[in-house]
Amino acid sequence: MYKIGELSKLCRIPVKTLRFYDSEGLLTPDHIDEMTGYRYYSAVKLSDCYRIIALKELGFSLREIRELFSMPRENFSAFLGNKEEELCRQLKQTEYRIAILRNLNTELKERKSMYDIVIRKSDGIRLAYERKLISAKTEEDQILKKMREALPGIAGRRTVVIDYETEYENQDFDTGFGVEITGKLPKSCGYSERMLSFGEDTASLVCSPGEYEEAAASLQKYVLDHDFQIVGPVVKILYEDATVEIKLPVVKLGEYDISRNEDIDLPFENDGQVIGHWEMIDFLPCREMFHPLKQKSGGIEEMANGLYFLPGGERYWWFGWTKGVVLSQCGYPPRKSCNPYTLETIQGETYLFLEFKGPNYYRGGRPELWVFRKTDSKAYRKQDLIVTDRIPDLPADDSSVLGEWKVCDLVQEPEAFDPDNTGSVLPEEGLYWRSARFLEGGNMENGFRNWEDGSFHTDGPEVWRWVNGYVICNPRSTASQYQIRKIRQAEYLFVQWKSGDYTCGGSEPYWYVFRR
Repeated sequence: MYKIGELSKLCRIPVKTLRFYDSEGLLTPDHIDEMTGYRYYSAVKLSDCYRIIALKELGFSLREIRELFSMPRENFSAFLGNKEEELCRQLKQTEYRIAILRNLNTELKERKSMYDIVIRKSDGIRLAYERKLISAKTEEDQILKKMREALPGIAGRRTVVIDYETEYENQDFDTGFGVEITGKLPKSCGYSERMLSFGEDTASLVCSPGEYEEAAASLQKYVLDHDFQIVGPVVKILYEDATVEIKLPVVKLGEYDISRNEDIDLPFENDGQVIGHWEMIDFLPCREMFHPLKQKSGGIEEMANGLYFLPGGERYWWFGWTKGVVLSQCGYPPRKSCNPYTLETIQGETYLFLEFKGPNYYRGGRPELWVFRKTDSKAYRKQDLIVTDRIPDLPADDSSVLGEWKVCDLVQEPEAFDPDNTGSVLPEEGLYWRSARFLEGGNMENGFRNWEDGSFHTDGPEVWRWVNGYVICNPRSTASQYQIRKIRQAEYLFVQWKSGDYTCGGSEPYWYVFRR
């Protein structure tokens, strides 16, 4: 048996700490002399000392160590697993804080100002409100002054400007204006009453009037750099002393969660109002930001052919439908979602607002708002919509392409391919086309991967063939260009991929890249 001082020397734990462990019921002595009060420990207690030291170095608290000592050995694994998960969460939080500090440091180096950004809920503001398209930002002060003058006795201390734009503009700004009100809004004033709410997560900062443009840009950059989804317009709140507060509604994104997939095999219910063609005119963070006279977002050409609702809910490209819902299956991993739609007639035009569950939704975010305007009510058939190519009448005697090629990438254009940096469009495991074998006489055998179960299958000559410079898909009647390039002594084959995005969506085809 060892006295407490001897145990202290053996395990290099101070005597005071050993006494504290005893008082906490963590490391009790085997014997206490009734006459002297000396504590005596067996050699087994040295093992307990080492375990306490090891667990403290792993981040366990004394309470957790005591709990671990008291539980059956068969429960150790689950307990340690929980601690591992906790440390992983702490690591992510630490990495997040490091990233913020780096960004702040960059801000200090690049700009004179550093903005303190917080993400939190805050109280709403009751407003007298109007929305206008203005030709210049310089009109804002005059509009707010006029509003204040129209609200004697009930105008509060704050005024508000809401920026409904999503991209940089230099004219025709879609803008909301508000004056805080403290009493009943007169019907004769010409303004509507509105409660401007910040009940969900909102990114906020404070700046001076002269810093507004820079501060607003910093706020948007911050939320995007830190994996937040922007879900509403930028709000500028002006205080009496000229202080400016900027607010931006956001949602924090997490890990991609494919379990958010939904059953899209729903029974069909007709909705005669939607049948026909719809032109895509905008996509936005939320419904509030839509204005029928002002398109906000570029990139509409990616949905160049818009959206067709076929009779009976017939499915084409990514889409099918039943009343109130567009059914979609797209992307990698395959996203299956039921996307609700609503119809609205505005100034004689019929609009469809589609809450589309894009990639951010699968990371815990919100659906995007896709806006369409109806162009006709024709009962299209699937075959009416599919683009086909003129098949070139060429020989199949290009010996340079013969043999087997294995996939290595998918790129927007051949010049974008970098052998050292693949996967920018899709990860390797997400590539559908896996191999291409060019045979004598124009025959082909192409290997593909099933996204649903990961299985592989090979299409034969009845599906694919080739002629000089082109790969022909017989069922789809498409002719995809191919070209061979030598990069760092290796031969690569580039083949256009004319998927449904091309045949139904009107998009430019991407290129599959294969290595010989």
